[in-house]
Amino acid sequence: MASPQDAKGRITVLTVVPLIVVLIFAYFLISESFKQVKSAESLEKGIILSTKISAVVHELQKERGRSAGFLGSGGKEFKEELREQRLLTDKAISELKAVVDKEYLAALPEETRRVIERVVSDELNSVSEIRNKVDRKEITLKEAVSFYTRLNNELIDAIGEIAKVSDNAGITRELAAYADFLYAKEKMGLERAILSVAFARDRFDLSLFKRFVNLLAQQKAFIKSFELVAPDNVVEYYRKTVVSSTPAGEVSKLERLALSSPFDGGFNVDPNYWFGVITDKIDLMKKVEDYISRDLISRVDVVKESSKGKLMMAIVLSAISVVVVLGIRLTMGRSSEG
Repeated sequence: MASPQDAKGRITVLTVVPLIVVLIFAYFLISESFKQVKSAESLEKGIILSTKISAVVHELQKERGRSAGFLGSGGKEFKEELREQRLLTDKAISELKAVVDKEYLAALPEETRRVIERVVSDELNSVSEIRNKVDRKEITLKEAVSFYTRLNNELIDAIGEIAKVSDNAGITRELAAYADFLYAKEKMGLERAILSVAFARDRFDLSLFKRFVNLLAQQKAFIKSFELVAPDNVVEYYRKTVVSSTPAGEVSKLERLALSSPFDGGFNVDPNYWFGVITDKIDLMKKVEDYISRDLISRVDVVKESSKGKLMMAIVLSAISVVVVLGIRLTMGRSSEG
């Protein structure tokens, strides 16, 4: 017959081994849940950062259009509007830099962080130099438009980098749709600049017309891609807000006019009127853009709360498991003494 001491030893072994297994399982379960929570929080910060980047793109698009109109008219048009627009652009850039200096950038992977830091610290700082050249008319129209276009594309690419943070399939698809939508809006901004020049000159040259036609095709392609990937509620909001709007109809009418006799001219369209109409449409695109960002944040909130719930459940289950094992150990110990 085994001695009480031997019985206690066997009970200890029988309880310590399960306890170690429970603790190891709890560690991995809690670690994974905690990682999911941090991932959701990082993605949320990334999306908030992307909204600040897109706000800068939106203002730079308008500044590009005003700058193009100013240069295309030889400085006769858009002078005051350009000055006012630059103030709006500077405000958006300041808000972006304020966020970049905080924890939002720190929440992103190192590679993504480097891309955004480079664009914000290097590329955006060169805007003032280009402005001076535009004011003195020491830069060609093509060079000015190319500068703003390259900068906007790099900013949108930075948003694409943020999309890499997501490991949720649904959110990743919507982020891809968001990027497609931003590219479509960017091409629309370029169209604003191109037709501002054409209407100011009252005609196209061959190079300008080719760019105009290409921009129409690119917009169509990006919007098609967006509609294929975006959630149904987002696509419905876009169609209701933009496609069926009065500004969209007026923009289409002016586009058809520009296509009807591009080289003969005689459009008789005030470039400021064109700029205002397509800006109204782009502002509606901005509403959709903001809707997408809010929808993304709400979806991330759901994921984040779900992850927090799983983390709490993991902690509770782990604690219960430890208590049960220790309770069994105590019960068996008392039985062996009896």
